[in-house]
Amino acid sequence: MQYAYLILPGIVCCGLVFGWFLARALEKRYDRASLSSSDEILDELELAYTPRRGIEIRTQTEYLPFVFGCILENVDSGFEDKQLRSLLDRIVEQEPDKTRNALIPVKVSGVRSEIDLQWSRDSEDCVRLFVLAAPKVIRALKKKSKTIPRALMGN
Repeated sequence: MQYAYLILPGIVCCGLVFGWFLARALEKRYDRASLSSSDEILDELELAYTPRRGIEIRTQTEYLPFVFGCILENVDSGFEDKQLRSLLDRIVEQEPDKTRNALIPVKVSGVRSEIDLQWSRDSEDCVRLFVLAAPKVIRALKKKSKTIPRALMGN
């Protein structure tokens, strides 16, 4: 134990040298991210999220399962049967003349996106549903809304 006074400073020096090397390595890693140009960052964002389009559908509540089924068919993941039933229950139980919305993160054609649903009911059980989603989903909804009885479509 007579050399203990030499061991502690040796450990501290080794720790400081190791910490300095670690700090330099991390600094280089983070500096690479700051060297990206704004165009490169925007390109990455375009690849990460798809553009969104909107459609407004007016229909009776009894035909909403057809609309949501169309969305379910065109989404890879994120919009499941359980969410669909819960959403239908929320719309059916909603008081007339109140507007509600839901934002659902999904994957469409392997790319992350969001489906933004906004709806309101009138006293005659007619639902106005505005869907903001990926273009693939909107195209499918436009086709499907032509086959739904008493459905009016708008952009």
